Amino acid sequence: MESKMSVVYTVGPIKRHQVDKAHRLIEAAGCHFDLQAWREFCAEKVAGERPASNIERIVTAENPLGYIAGICIMHPVQNAKYGRMLDVPVFIVTSAGDTRGAANALLEYSMAVAGENSCGFIRVAALDPADWRRSIATSPREDRGILIPVQYP
Repeated sequence: MESKMSVVYTVGPIKRHQVDKAHRLIEAAGCHFDLQAWREFCAEKVAGERPASNIERIVTAENPLGYIAGICIMHPVQNAKYGRMLDVPVFIVTSAGDTRGAANALLEYSMAVAGENSCGFIRVAALDPADWRRSIATSPREDRGILIPVQYP
């Protein structure tokens, strides 16, 4: 008989104590950041209590043991074809036992952020890991990723 594991994740903006742990996931995904550059990138996101609506967010999914099981980076953008959308150029889940649960927790959080920002879609990118930082700094490419319609409650 197979048992179903139910893990509750704490999902939200990255916290100071998570920055170094999250770097391991970013590194494993092939996003080449040295630890100091990652710390600097995260510093401005961690500084504010609650990010403003148009500000890029780094979001983590942490399991009850304190392991980071997933991370995503998101920011609202205006798209000529689809209107306002939540762009997610980085979505990484690394959980040996509950990949689906960690991914669902991050998607649920993304849906809430998209709703708060009046976004009709979430676009999860399919980027070369070396390219994601540039895509955030410039206008997002139209030819990448998948669109997920936002479901409002």
